[in-house]
Amino acid sequence: MNPIYDQEVVYAKGCTSIEQLNQLTSSSNRSNDNFKMGFFYNPPDDHQIYHITCELLNENIDNSNSPSDHTFHYKLDDKNSYQIKCLLISNSLIVRFLNKKIYGIELKQDDDQQQEYLTFSNNQRINLESHLKEYLLASKQIYKKPSVTDVQPRL
Repeated sequence: MNPIYDQEVVYAKGCTSIEQLNQLTSSSNRSNDNFKMGFFYNPPDDHQIYHITCELLNENIDNSNSPSDHTFHYKLDDKNSYQIKCLLISNSLIVRFLNKKIYGIELKQDDDQQQEYLTFSNNQRINLESHLKEYLLASKQIYKKPSVTDVQPRL
């Protein structure tokens, strides 16, 4: 790999407001089936926190407008493939969110302070993908969609 490419950093959209975070987490929980999930994740060797959305791929999925700083596909087996969307979460947003939810206070920030630039390097992407795949497989967080042959008759 090209070392210059590995060091490339881009500015990410990320999630920087409590309203956006509330909308993001509520939409992750409003799935019509059991094959979509959302969670927060902090991979080893990365100071960043991400909101992750995993969704079983099928012909009915149309989530092209859902926010993402990085999207990749994870093939569990021949029949089950997932789309994994990763969105950076601003560290200052986490502090504001915790203060609001736990202590009921909102610390006001200057507009200059509120404008936060999130960066996302290729090394972060590679690290995130690698650890997410390992985490999802090891913790069995991603489940196979049962096929007709997997269902056992009741006796």
